[in-house]
Amino acid sequence: MEYPAEIVLQYIANLIWPFTRISSMMMAMTFFGAQFVSPRIRLYLAMGVTLAMSGTIPEMPQSIALFSLQGFVVTGQQVLIGIAMGAITQFITQIFVLLGQIIGMQSSLGFASMVDPSNGQNTPVLGQLFMFLALMLFLATNGHLEMLQIVALSFHTLPVGEGMLDAADYHQISQWFGHMFRAGLSMAVAGIIALLTVNLAFGVMTRAAPQLNIFALGFSFALLLGLMISWYIVLGLVPKYEGVWQLGVDQICGLARINC
Repeated sequence: MEYPAEIVLQYIANLIWPFTRISSMMMAMTFFGAQFVSPRIRLYLAMGVTLAMSGTIPEMPQSIALFSLQGFVVTGQQVLIGIAMGAITQFITQIFVLLGQIIGMQSSLGFASMVDPSNGQNTPVLGQLFMFLALMLFLATNGHLEMLQIVALSFHTLPVGEGMLDAADYHQISQWFGHMFRAGLSMAVAGIIALLTVNLAFGVMTRAAPQLNIFALGFSFALLLGLMISWYIVLGLVPKYEGVWQLGVDQICGLARINC
């Protein structure tokens, strides 16, 4: 039995283009896109997800040849769509990393640092604590399954070869840098005010009693207060995460042209 080259190329295109979008999203998505997850494992997962979704994904355009200039352009579009969807989840995780870094710098807990396994950079331990808590909440609330559902629906709202991101979408993604700093600072502002009040109190004590070793006393007290503030933030972390995650899901649905 012989198969024409057009049928073989169309069959390959029905798998390659969905695989490109799904694998790009998983490469950029939080947890799956971290350095402690092997790229080979990500590709295997993306391949399995693509095969599982192949029955629900619409047919790829037959008028576009896979190995052509237009085919390469379509492949690049799928990469950009997948990276844009996965990058939003990375911004959500970095909000909590930024929260831990702000509290750590203000309370002197930032002296304790180690290599972050997700990106290989040296970051404060407090920031890594909030990052791992955010990752556990991401998995516990089925955020990864929600992302797979969105990317499956995106093939209907952003068909391969027809739908693509426009300039307004890239502008909204760039605004997430501002959302990230604003959300991290808003969650840390209570701790910043508390630590500022303590520093002002120790400044008054230094002027009133210069004989006190205010540096040794203030440093240890700031560390203790920083631990108490961190515990207070952890107690209210779930509703904060849900609010930020819902904002991120709305943004991802907007990129995919889905009504969430």
